[in-house]
Amino acid sequence: MRSHGSNARKRRAPTRAVQRALRERDSGQYALPLERIEDEGKIVAIASHMGSMKKKRGGAHRHYLRGLDLEERDLAAARRAYELCLAGDCRHLEARINLGRLLHLEGLLQEAEITYGSHEEPSAILYFNLGILLEDLERDGEAIEAYRKAIAHDPGMADAHFNLALLHERNGDAQAAFRHLLAYRRLLGATKKKAR
Repeated sequence: MRSHGSNARKRRAPTRAVQRALRERDSGQYALPLERIEDEGKIVAIASHMGSMKKKRGGAHRHYLRGLDLEERDLAAARRAYELCLAGDCRHLEARINLGRLLHLEGLLQEAEITYGSHEEPSAILYFNLGILLEDLERDGEAIEAYRKAIAHDPGMADAHFNLALLHERNGDAQAAFRHLLAYRRLLGATKKKAR
């Protein structure tokens, strides 16, 4: 069980496979895959699918990197850093995803929805996190659409299939639930084979 605001409910079973992103244990949301290079004290993105990092606006990107560093010890300061990044570069997808996730975790659901919704570049991770947010807002139809968009941008996102299966089951569409559960299991099986 997880507690998010006053709503407590079971969280979806996380997959063992980490697909180009890390999952937050408590919320189920994806966070960007990052690695700290200890010698230089820099943080670098492992997955390049989130967009090109080479020509980000200098000052805005520095705020993003500061936000990444601050998340470990001061979430409010990290949030401000991501906000400053987006003020300097409103198309910075990584900052938008991380800011939306932090707002959601703080229970600021409307602000998180606005943050996710004002993106220009489509992203499977952004749509997945938006789907979780919309579920928490009890807007299942919109959550289903967000998960479908996540799958459209990353057909291998098993967790989006799993969440869709749960939503369809809850809404009485057994056939759609079964279809997405099969896709989830198929993707998990493929991931396990690759790991061997």
